[in-house]
Amino acid sequence: MNLNESITGVTLTKSCNVSPDNESKKDGETKRINVKVKFDGSTLQGVFDKALASTVISWQNGVGRKGFDTLTNNQTVEINFNAPASKPTEAPEDAFSREAKAAGVDMNDEKALAAYIIKRMKAAKA
Repeated sequence: MNLNESITGVTLTKSCNVSPDNESKKDGETKRINVKVKFDGSTLQGVFDKALASTVISWQNGVGRKGFDTLTNNQTVEINFNAPASKPTEAPEDAFSREAKAAGVDMNDEKALAAYIIKRMKAAKA
């Protein structure tokens, strides 16, 4: 595949919602717009570069940041384009609540909850 090949005759359409800027915004005001993107004159490399950008940023801010200590400078990592790192993950507070409940903590019992938090913090320091 020649990634420097020029694209001709390709147009893709994607629908999106547009709302006005904050200064002129009225509650709930949005418009549904169809955006046609013409690829004429673009190269396959240019299209792939843009497609990869959001996937790489998601990996950097998710898996990459969490595993920073295990990475080495100039290391190559291989991920799947449809990797879960590019999809929304569980919110930290939801994960904590789920783990606490699984450990048998009553989320309405402030003393039990505080004891669980302290136990987790001590375990993290060890």
